[in-house]
Amino acid sequence: MLLGLKELFGDDVVDCNKRFHLYSDYSDEQLATEYGRGFTICRNLTSDNADREDITKKIRNKYFDYVFYGSIWRCQEHLQLVLENYDKKKIIFVDGEDSNMFLEERVKDGVVYFKRELYPDQKQIHLQEYMQHVLPISFAFPTNKVNAGQKKERRVAHSDPRDRKTYVFNTEAEYYQDYMFSKYAYTMPKAGWDCLRHYEIMGNGCVPLFPEIMNCPRYSMMRFPKSLLTKVAFFDKNDPKWLDQNYEYFQSEVMDHMKKYNTTKALAEHVMKELSLINK
Repeated sequence: MLLGLKELFGDDVVDCNKRFHLYSDYSDEQLATEYGRGFTICRNLTSDNADREDITKKIRNKYFDYVFYGSIWRCQEHLQLVLENYDKKKIIFVDGEDSNMFLEERVKDGVVYFKRELYPDQKQIHLQEYMQHVLPISFAFPTNKVNAGQKKERRVAHSDPRDRKTYVFNTEAEYYQDYMFSKYAYTMPKAGWDCLRHYEIMGNGCVPLFPEIMNCPRYSMMRFPKSLLTKVAFFDKNDPKWLDQNYEYFQSEVMDHMKKYNTTKALAEHVMKELSLINK
């Protein structure tokens, strides 16, 4: 979401705790320590003229139009000051954890709460009265990295989350090429239903094979092409020959959906539209 907001508003988006790994000057040594070797997300931003000075003063003076907490479970810096100075409709908590549990004390703040794995646990049924402030959100793929793929050389990509032995790629370019030159690639839910892998596959012109997609909770991955990929999964299981004969259609539909709904820019535009409706 931060990448998308930067695409829309540039340096007017202030990551007051600078997300160093997103910037192009992040070193190779640092990159090697990142989860997933930093593939996809790291080094996407070049400009860094954001004004990070006097954040406390800026909050008191309502300098910012909105205040986003990009990972509310992990960072609540300045929160009391923000709650004291900003309208609740101008404060956004993002809960992107794999768990479907809500951060209870923060949901009760009554601010806008974007939840990724949105299928409330029965243990938190008492939070029902606060659900009016909760909205779904998903991962997205960096807009600048979307690639329609290449001439397909294999049916199914080597990388397969069902077998960790297939995780053999040392660079992002090698990993992406596996998808670019493949018609299909397997994906699946792991700790959470939503997963960056889904979007990496589509973002490289490859069609996801997602056998469990029809079981995805209604409010999780709301902007993902569930219906389309349910058809793909069905025909891959029951009539793969027909699926291959109609591959160009399905790939085209996947890419159209990807560009419209699943890029970082599309995500940020969606979030800003939701906030504009809330703040009417």
